[in-house]
Amino acid sequence: MSIVEMNLQKSGKYLTIKLQHELHGISVDKILQIIAIPEITPVPKTKSFMKGVFNLRGKIIPIIDLRLILSMPKAEYNDRTSIVIIKTQHDQQEILIGTVVDTVYEVINIVDSQIEEKPSFGTESANEFIIGIAHVDNKVVSLLDIDKILSKKEIENYTK
Repeated sequence: MSIVEMNLQKSGKYLTIKLQHELHGISVDKILQIIAIPEITPVPKTKSFMKGVFNLRGKIIPIIDLRLILSMPKAEYNDRTSIVIIKTQHDQQEILIGTVVDTVYEVINIVDSQIEEKPSFGTESANEFIIGIAHVDNKVVSLLDIDKILSKKEIENYTK
């Protein structure tokens, strides 16, 4: 385990979301708000996960599809599809990014005793965006390191 992983706070409140058939958790400290899919303006010559931008109270927010970032198949948007607005840091500046998720469930409190270390799949890239696996009410929830997923370095590395 790296020093960065050791310093990540794992217990706390998480928004549970569904991507494909998997439950994931995002720390509520990183979430600004949740909205229905707005009118999205496409941006030419961007990567396939970049859906475009929209206006949130006078601020232009980029929208990415979290499924595509995590190498899941593309899905059609429906009435359960939502945008989770995430607060992250790039070059000591707070950035807002909208992430498309299949379904938003609920905020749950997860304690250390419910969290296991992320499993080893033989390669670091297989689970590099997971900080741990939580067992909550007979469900498995992958706890996402959303700052790493949305880091400038990672976004620049994603393929089209």
